[in-house]
Amino acid sequence: MDWILLDEQVDGMDAFAVKQACKFAKEHALKNGPIILEMDTYRYHGHSMSDPGSTYRTRDEISGVRQERDPIERIKKLVLSHDLATEKELKDMEKEIRKEVDDAIAKAKDCSMPEPSELFTNVYVKGFGTKSFGADRKEVKAALP
Repeated sequence: MDWILLDEQVDGMDAFAVKQACKFAKEHALKNGPIILEMDTYRYHGHSMSDPGSTYRTRDEISGVRQERDPIERIKKLVLSHDLATEKELKDMEKEIRKEVDDAIAKAKDCSMPEPSELFTNVYVKGFGTKSFGADRKEVKAALP
């Protein structure tokens, strides 16, 4: 089969656009081969602690994007405008979700690190011979079967 690589641009800040693009990409890939989805998103913070992200953008720009394009706020406005939930119901859900996330973080911090042999568990592509090394680059910690 001859493959044609298709490149699609998607508003990555629009959950519905992302859902539709992923549906299209799956159908396309299964029939025609690879596809690249370019998701246009916006970072609210810098790349790292040494990059606060405020030297090349204004606070007004960041807050403007947050107000107009934030995916969670977009869906929240949609839910409220169609009377699918009340403001209180959404706040209660958010509290419940935050607690669930906090509990999951606490549980993860209490867990021990997995064994190196688990590194490639649930990796479905075999035969690449990929290896994982220790910091000294001499000791092999794990190898993909």
